[in-house]
Amino acid sequence: MNEFGIIEKFFKKKQNNLSNELFHTDLMVGIGDDAAILKLSKNFPIAVSTDILVSGVHFSPTQDPRSIGYKSLAVNLSDIAAMGADPFAFTLGLGLSSLDEFWLEGFSEGLFEISRQFNCDLIGGDTVSNGKSPSFITITILGSLILGKALRRDGMMIEDDIWVSGDLGEPSAALLLSRKSSKLSKPSPRVKLGKELLGVANSCIDLSDGFTSDLRHMMKSSFSDNGADVEAELYFEDILNCISKKMRTWFSGTRTELDLCLSALGGGDEYELCFSAPEKRRTELESIGKSLNIPLTRVGKVKASDTIKTVKFNASTKAEPKLTLISRNKKFDNISLPSMGFKHF
Repeated sequence: MNEFGIIEKFFKKKQNNLSNELFHTDLMVGIGDDAAILKLSKNFPIAVSTDILVSGVHFSPTQDPRSIGYKSLAVNLSDIAAMGADPFAFTLGLGLSSLDEFWLEGFSEGLFEISRQFNCDLIGGDTVSNGKSPSFITITILGSLILGKALRRDGMMIEDDIWVSGDLGEPSAALLLSRKSSKLSKPSPRVKLGKELLGVANSCIDLSDGFTSDLRHMMKSSFSDNGADVEAELYFEDILNCISKKMRTWFSGTRTELDLCLSALGGGDEYELCFSAPEKRRTELESIGKSLNIPLTRVGKVKASDTIKTVKFNASTKAEPKLTLISRNKKFDNISLPSMGFKHF
């Protein structure tokens, strides 16, 4: 089977007619031509994001291909959610080390399962054989910002509350212990939540690399001097409330609550939203969480630097935003958290 056979069998035939209401069909070219042509029914800003997943790094070659297809688009949808955008289209690039029709069938089924769920249409892409190199998946996704507003990383303010959606710790624990986890294999992008946060949150990021790592990204983007003049207080007892029940069960009797908290803060693959908002938004955010049936937990506060006395957690810290873990019940001295999470290089 050649490239065109792959596209026809596994992607073009599985893609329904472009169903998103934003598309004008009188000048629309999708899968199968040299390029896609989009004519949108409204004039609005577009959010664009690209993610690359590599075999052996982001997924296992022996993993269920349906879950790989599902997650490949889910991680991009999570980026769109963090901008407060509404996804409507994506392109797909596949570099395959071998032609496996069984794998392609499962991959495409998982991909279209989530694309239909979010009404996000495949409009084109490319396939290539990359010989003995690891297989890779590249997706570029488009989202609309119809209200003309967007969530961004760089809007955090001093005295903002720090919030997180859902729970933390399950994906990294599942990877460590080789346990099955639907949150790891089929994450739930918080697209609806992202749109509800428009005009409410000051800053937002999706948790892909790990809570502490991604929170620092927001702080660096929001403040001068690479965020070195600000600190984030993180409250131990509040973080315990959003630690995954499965993580607690898997490590029952083998790890302390502090160990669980530190593992959850450093683990990646969450695809939850971390955001900051003014204190006056607390009641509104609690209502948003209830209406969407998504737990929203206030886990910290942004502070001007040098207002918190801390002890070093381990190695010397670099000039970057300080994250301090505090126990209100005085279970331990304040802990200055090191850089944790997934490293891209």
